[in-house]
Amino acid sequence: MDLNRQPGVALHHQISTLIEDMVASGRLRDGDQLPTEEELREKYGVSRVTVRRALQSLEERGLLKRQRGRGTYVSAPLRSAPLPMPMESFLATMAERRSRSKPSVKEFGFVPAPADVATALRLEEGTPVLQVVRLRSTGRLPILHSIVHLSEDVGRRFVRADFSRLSLTELLQGQGIRYGRIEMLTRATLADAPLAALLGVPMASALVDVLRIGHDEADRPFEFQRLRGPSDRFHSHVTIRG
Repeated sequence: MDLNRQPGVALHHQISTLIEDMVASGRLRDGDQLPTEEELREKYGVSRVTVRRALQSLEERGLLKRQRGRGTYVSAPLRSAPLPMPMESFLATMAERRSRSKPSVKEFGFVPAPADVATALRLEEGTPVLQVVRLRSTGRLPILHSIVHLSEDVGRRFVRADFSRLSLTELLQGQGIRYGRIEMLTRATLADAPLAALLGVPMASALVDVLRIGHDEADRPFEFQRLRGPSDRFHSHVTIRG
């Protein structure tokens, strides 16, 4: 990703966010070694001081561990605290949100599962999965970019036009597939150049970034989604009662 070098956008923060994103998505795993400071400096075209600030911020948060003479390693995956929510309530909330927007399909086809998708769906890396890329808009305003990966046995039931007409939940229900549980991780990320252009925001703008894994009633993961959108257009309201 090219960094946003406009004034006011800290380069070290952009680099730390990119590394955090690789940890969260599974491209970097617990115990993996990062490139050297010099390699990161050359990759991003920044000073060594900038690289060190990025790595230091991640080390202070417990995501990296720097070992003198050996290098920098991923020290722990992102952790989350589960907040159980009734499935019916969750699906109803998602349906109400979708009713205010319209999807357009940007990509549809079977691809070899990358590492993060394979991990989420408990597949061998490279196993064929259906990939669907969509952009949801309200009128002419883009609000949400989504990348859906479905296990091959589920994905073969659909054609491209299905995803222009109905939500994924509605498509699955039409095939008799019901969710047993859904895991979601919400965090922040930065918009790279292609995504910024699609969403109509400046490059390196802050985005809400949601990773979602859907399990069937036998607890087999069959759906992996990544949803990203500007926080002023894509947000959730959660009430926690004592």
